[in-house]
Amino acid sequence: MFNALGIIAYNNTNVYVEGLEKYRPIAAFNFIGRYRLVDFPISNMTNSGMFDIDVYVNGNPKVLFEHIGSGRHYNINSKHGHLGLVPVFPDGTRADAVPDVEMYYENLNDIESDPNDYVIIAPVNFIYKANYSDLLDTHVASGADVSILYQRIDNAKEAFLKCDVLSLNKQKGVLAIEENLGATKVRNLSLGTYIMSKQVFIDLVKKARATSSMYWLKDILNDSCSEMDIRAINYRGHVYPIYDLASYYASNMKMLNDENMKDFSDPNWPIYTRTYDSAPSIYLNDGTTSRTFVSNGCQISGNVHNSIIGRAVKIGKKAKIDGCIILPEAVIGDNANLKNVIVDKGARIVHKKDLEGTEESPLYIGRRETV
Repeated sequence: MFNALGIIAYNNTNVYVEGLEKYRPIAAFNFIGRYRLVDFPISNMTNSGMFDIDVYVNGNPKVLFEHIGSGRHYNINSKHGHLGLVPVFPDGTRADAVPDVEMYYENLNDIESDPNDYVIIAPVNFIYKANYSDLLDTHVASGADVSILYQRIDNAKEAFLKCDVLSLNKQKGVLAIEENLGATKVRNLSLGTYIMSKQVFIDLVKKARATSSMYWLKDILNDSCSEMDIRAINYRGHVYPIYDLASYYASNMKMLNDENMKDFSDPNWPIYTRTYDSAPSIYLNDGTTSRTFVSNGCQISGNVHNSIIGRAVKIGKKAKIDGCIILPEAVIGDNANLKNVIVDKGARIVHKKDLEGTEESPLYIGRRETV
């Protein structure tokens, strides 16, 4: 059995997806019509041989309790492992403002009693395919106290603003963890994935808690760069980031590219999710789709192109949908014309029929709203 406890972390307030985040935590975001974001780090962990996993969530956990359930659909045997959901219960403060260190500290007894010797922490807002067993071997072989996964980017001036970036020396030692303010084009983007021994993790949590009640794990890591051996591991695969509404839209739309979708259609590295027994989608009144992901239970009577359609969506006669993300149970009325629009769950487009955003700034229609 893999000798590491998996922790799926939540994001700080620098990551905010306008509209969508009002109704659910980032971990519960729908992705390419079928998955939720939490499915990707859990699947990476279980495919790597990790079967002790805790999911920390700082929003309404109801949908995740239903989605994760016992964890059996993630190929976890509850007799030999566990998949737990740890929600934030704030005491008079907003859940999204509670630092991750506070939650780790409150659950320190459970972490200390965990039989694994290492801890691997992964976020929900960076989607990528990685074998954590190989990364742990790299970490152990390096002799580092902490390893951080990163990717070198060349568009930091206009993208990934407020995301964490790493300042590195020539040996890929981490000198500082900084916030990307858009001043430099080329930066080392932190993927928010940390590998360390369980004892180092416990010591860092205690140190952070003693330093400041507002410290996040990255803050104490940044403070410790000069006194600990913290190294960066370069990730060379595809990364699909979600840190605002535009990046959520862009990462979804990239999956319509066959080459990108190969990352997550590998039979040897499946992405697990909860399945639903629902009827297949049907096409009525000459409804058509092209270059589109269509989930189960849909009724399509219009023309859909270059879009992602969630479960049980209804698209009316002569409607035209182009470059849109339609979340489950939405209704698109007859003769509607939508371009670059994100329609949240259960929304109804029945009165104002012409709606258009841009790829850089998609138009968002809120959950269960009638337009």
